[in-house]
Amino acid sequence: MADWRAERDRALLTLEREKRPASRAEAADLLFQLASEEPTHADAFADVLVRLLADAQPEVRRSGVSLASVILPPEQLPDMLLPRLRDEDTRVRLEATGRLADLALPHARGALAGMLEDPTPEVRFEAARGIASLKHPAGLDVLVAALDVDTLRFRALGALAELEDARALPAVKRLFGKWLLPAFDKTQAAGVLLKLGDPEGADWLMQRTRKKWSADRALAVELCGELKVPGALERLKDILADAKDPCRGAAARGLGRLGDARALPWLLAVLEDRSATEDDRLDAADGLWRLGVAEGLERVRAAVPTFASEEARTELEELFRESP
Repeated sequence: MADWRAERDRALLTLEREKRPASRAEAADLLFQLASEEPTHADAFADVLVRLLADAQPEVRRSGVSLASVILPPEQLPDMLLPRLRDEDTRVRLEATGRLADLALPHARGALAGMLEDPTPEVRFEAARGIASLKHPAGLDVLVAALDVDTLRFRALGALAELEDARALPAVKRLFGKWLLPAFDKTQAAGVLLKLGDPEGADWLMQRTRKKWSADRALAVELCGELKVPGALERLKDILADAKDPCRGAAARGLGRLGDARALPWLLAVLEDRSATEDDRLDAADGLWRLGVAEGLERVRAAVPTFASEEARTELEELFRESP
């Protein structure tokens, strides 16, 4: 019997015999982790899913919702998630709402809108970001309120950027102007300002690309490309050309998002440089794929055998399933 099967069976035995809630919750989470690591063996966890979802302990049911997200086909997930939105326990509702939001299904908008009335702020937030991904403003006020919550702020900014509703601009400007705002949040806020039509964040993003050791620098580099900040083409080119720059990969991805065909030879040079790190070469492939120039797409496909690790080749195959 394979090791993962033995671990699965031990975890199920713990659920069956153990009385302590913490041990049972840990066993349920382990089952989710095992299924995540063995996606080709989803059938081996079908009975496990039924067992977890029917458990009396909320933490175990929550792991069941997580497990469903990795073993069920996407078309079957909504039918499993919708009843869990009415679970008596906040943790289960939170997990189910978040997983449903991740699916970005237009026909789930009504169910998510209903969760905007949930008594738990975190559940309301998950519903709001899911609705925002569908370009509907029903959860706008919830997302704006989440800007004041440290643990939700970064994702709230991302959802507001996706929604692109200019009514959020005053709140984002106030946030951007706050003293002692964490760098990641400020850089994300700068990007949202640009997304909503306010150029104030452009200078901040370009400045952050020059901060050699800032934790948010990679985010700023990529946003400069995605949001087409003036001067981004040459700035990202300089970063990409420096083999020692830790944000070289972010520059490659940013150039792809920038969409300027002049970046084609620069990205190809990194992709086909066998002395470059595998991560940088993968990021160059990502940039070329997003750039969408026919020659670049062909060269990315041709480069697959030159990657040593199976993990890298698998990542490229996943890239090919996305539209350039």
